[in-house]
Amino acid sequence: MSTSNEYFLNLRIPTPEDMEDIGGLLSVNSTSGDIILLDGDLGAGKTCFSRGFVRGRTGLPNERVTSPTFLLSNTYPITDEHDGGGGDTTTITTTTTTATTLIHHMDLYRLSGSEDDLAPLNLEHVFANGISLIEWPSRLRRKPLMRLDITLTISNSTIQTNDIDGDDDTKERFMKLVPYGDRWVERLKFLNSEGYFEDLIVDSSIKE
Repeated sequence: MSTSNEYFLNLRIPTPEDMEDIGGLLSVNSTSGDIILLDGDLGAGKTCFSRGFVRGRTGLPNERVTSPTFLLSNTYPITDEHDGGGGDTTTITTTTTTATTLIHHMDLYRLSGSEDDLAPLNLEHVFANGISLIEWPSRLRRKPLMRLDITLTISNSTIQTNDIDGDDDTKERFMKLVPYGDRWVERLKFLNSEGYFEDLIVDSSIKE
């Protein structure tokens, strides 16, 4: 399994729209078991990223996505349709089945990280069966082995933009992406090789 010692991406995120766009980009083809841990200062853009991810993956561009700080967890259902047929090659009839997956957007800021605090979230089940966006992952007792770590920092450079996550702030952000596990490594390598990060890359260890 590939680890963070081999791959990383550093991106410059000038605007909230760019932050949401990266969230939407990383949501493509996301599936059950995908876990993104979102770290960074208050107001750095974690919920802004999550909004782009949820809207991109659900296909609902106006979906209301807010910080789950007080609720701890918000969920968003995704229904994917799959066409399939039976094993009999003489039939031309196909059937459509639907599978519902939940995006779990959690904010652990108010938790101490104790076992009692985390138990109601049923994280083992959530990580295995849903798509997880976890803000303030430092509260986790153990991090999943396969995941994408994203760290957001606020630059000292001031730019002309709208606010991120409700803060009246005109400072650009930086995003560090560190993949754990082959699935995340390959996804970042693909996006990088196709030029999706081209205008935003500050530094990278990913080789095409």
